[in-house]
Amino acid sequence: MLKSAYRPPGEASLWESFVGRLEATLKVANIHPATASYLTHPKRMVGLSLPVKLDDGGVRHFTAYRVIHDIARGPALGGVRFHPEVSLGQTCGMAAWMTLKSAVYNLPFGGSAGGVAVDPSKLGSRELERLSRRYVAEIIELIGPDEDILAPDLGTNARIMAWFQDTFTMTKGQTLLSAVTGKPIQIGGVTERDEGGGQGLVYVLTDLARHYGAPVEGATLAIQGFGQVGSAVARYAVKEGLKVVAVSTSKGGVYDPDGLDIAALEAHYALHKHLEGFPAQPISNQGLLELRVTYLVPAATEGVIQAANAENIGASIIVEGANGAITPEAEAVLHRRGIHIIPDVLANGGGLVLSYLEWVQDLSMLFFDETEVQTRLRDYIHASLQAVLERAQPLGGHLRDGAYALALERINEANRLRGVYP
Repeated sequence: MLKSAYRPPGEASLWESFVGRLEATLKVANIHPATASYLTHPKRMVGLSLPVKLDDGGVRHFTAYRVIHDIARGPALGGVRFHPEVSLGQTCGMAAWMTLKSAVYNLPFGGSAGGVAVDPSKLGSRELERLSRRYVAEIIELIGPDEDILAPDLGTNARIMAWFQDTFTMTKGQTLLSAVTGKPIQIGGVTERDEGGGQGLVYVLTDLARHYGAPVEGATLAIQGFGQVGSAVARYAVKEGLKVVAVSTSKGGVYDPDGLDIAALEAHYALHKHLEGFPAQPISNQGLLELRVTYLVPAATEGVIQAANAENIGASIIVEGANGAITPEAEAVLHRRGIHIIPDVLANGGGLVLSYLEWVQDLSMLFFDETEVQTRLRDYIHASLQAVLERAQPLGGHLRDGAYALALERINEANRLRGVYP
């Protein structure tokens, strides 16, 4: 690990995975040491204790964070995660991934991230609203369209973003739609925002498949995670002609070698909040990872493919739907086995692109229609994919090396031009 790297106290984390990736990329990218130093020291880390009144009249305190990683290329932008395992190290790592992803997609953002350690499914609607509003109220002086822009992540959605936006507006006394992205269309959101991550991933998958001559029509696909990203991946994959044979949630999954009925599966999940009882073979999360399929999309959380299970992965190509889904140790095993990897900073940038489009339209108050959004999303994915392929060519064609080198070199150039203040 880089000697200068910040270490969140007492935890091995997504942040340490980022630092390891950075250290490996420094061997193939032309980066000034000062840039590496910046990237291993998050710019701002805020820890919070949020008191929230519960429906029974009691008060519960929730631990929360907001981290700004880097702002060399523009204001920070990053999601807010509601999940029981939210930690400082995880939040630092998510913020760092946003810095890299914004640079890969050549967007004018730095990276940030936030989260609350909570299981949102165990809160009532009014409790969830009070928690969401309290989170924004506590960081109100640190966020805004030119400073740090909020977006959805695991456990949050358009409804929560609407509460974020309203709290920001009412506290500031002025309507600034561009402070929060991922909002409903009626209050400044872009069409299909909740599906952007999954939709963009399928675009990357199919474009790369065609570039390499890999199969698309009828090719098998397994998806770990069936939230906003995973369900959108399934939906758009079917539209592109792929056969989704397995999906799972944290509670287990279902498998059908002939292909799942995704529309029926989504209806079942919306009704029951789990996949149990759907007419297909039950499968565990580990069993899903070991299926012999063409494509595997880990779209749940980080670190699901580790050195301990990398030898058993059954897919030919892995598309990282979740940031850090593959650990560096596991990646070495997968490369040895000849399994191709489409890295997170390239694969799951669709949601970031839609956040950018939403931010732009809300700043200008000139709104995009659905056709414009789809065209611009495809254009950004195509341009970013071509840039990564070009940068990866002298690096043995490894897409992660190419994507990370491209991102670091763009960040490095921004630092060179800006200099060090004062």
